Amino acid sequence: MSTTTGSKRLTTDDSKHHDGHDSGEQSDRWLISYADLITTLMVLFLALYVLQLAKNSELQIKTLQHRPVKEAVNVQPGADAANAKEAAKKQLLSLLAPLQDNRQITIGHTPQGVEIAINAKVLFISGDARLLPESYGVLNQIATVLRDRAKNNILVEGHTDSLPIATAKYESNWELSSARAGAVVRFFADKGIQAHRMAAIGRADNFPLIIGNDAAANTANRRVTILVEY
Repeated sequence: MSTTTGSKRLTTDDSKHHDGHDSGEQSDRWLISYADLITTLMVLFLALYVLQLAKNSELQIKTLQHRPVKEAVNVQPGADAANAKEAAKKQLLSLLAPLQDNRQITIGHTPQGVEIAINAKVLFISGDARLLPESYGVLNQIATVLRDRAKNNILVEGHTDSLPIATAKYESNWELSSARAGAVVRFFADKGIQAHRMAAIGRADNFPLIIGNDAAANTANRRVTILVEY
């Protein structure tokens, strides 16, 4: 009698234990569904991230493809500036052309700009740096053109022949050529050309037009050049 009762009690306890285990498994199944949901979301976000990377790469490729076009376009303004510079030089040459005298005044186109060369006998007496009154007309016409039609820098250079000079006022050709350049610059400044645009330089006999010591070479080499820089 007691044996049967004990057997039934054991069976009842085992049944309770087994039912409790099944109930626990059922209550944990939501974790599996939650894990699946998290995995799905993670895959979705990864896919979106990859798509964004692809769009960025495509944008960078398009930018690189268009860059040479921009560089080609940027070349055009430089070409326009060069053309405008050449046009300005030609205009200045045409305005100065009436002043040209092949024996005493020459006007030319150089890589640095437009150069006006005036023989020294038009401007000064021998060994002096004071402008002759007869030179005012020519210099005034040049000054008017350079003041009204050109805004570039102006370099005035004095040149002498190779004969040495030694006077109380000018100890060498350096001083004489510098003084002559300065006299022209002062004249231009008095006529309204902005002082900061100009410079006076003495070259002495270091840049002769004609090599030699004969009278023709010395006459040609004594000069003042006015360079309008472009």
